[in-house]
Amino acid sequence: MFKKFFGKKIESTKEDKLNSPKIDWHINESILTFNNGDAYMHYYNKEAVKNTQDPAWQNQGIYFWNNDEIFEKKSLPDEFLEFEKKIFLINEIPEYITIAGGKAMPWFGKPGGGDKYFFRYENNPISIEEAEKLKILIYFEYVEITENNTSILNDRDNYIFQLDKSVNFKEKEFYYEKLKVSLSELYHKELLKVLKIK
Repeated sequence: MFKKFFGKKIESTKEDKLNSPKIDWHINESILTFNNGDAYMHYYNKEAVKNTQDPAWQNQGIYFWNNDEIFEKKSLPDEFLEFEKKIFLINEIPEYITIAGGKAMPWFGKPGGGDKYFFRYENNPISIEEAEKLKILIYFEYVEITENNTSILNDRDNYIFQLDKSVNFKEKEFYYEKLKVSLSELYHKELLKVLKIK
């Protein structure tokens, strides 16, 4: 009974903190730029030895996924769950580079079906490392706004907003489901996220 009571109290306190007028004001007055690109991810194991013929290396050195793709659809061995997950946006791509992809086949007892992507030059895949050198990738991490870090909302060199594609911008106003909304409202609806560029 007491656990349930105090649990609700803690949850309410956290919610009140996230919805504080101070945070909302700083979000609405922020000077961060916007990016509405999709978030992708790839796996990284620092112990892996580069071998372009090894599927285990290919699945972390060449292929990448939508960030919200569920693991079972990737048809990867369970050891990949222990690898680092690097999240990124795609920056401007040179004309000679394209993105190719397909569906993951069932494997390792997984159903597959997830979208699997790679960068390609002519008919050859290029590694994620090569794509990074071409400044195609923007690595980032998600940041939660609190009353103690609102200054990052004015740091355009290291932070950006990621805006959900369901939000429209028209005549200097934001609209969601045809209704005008503020940036703070979008943030609390998780349609606006703060990204720290790595």
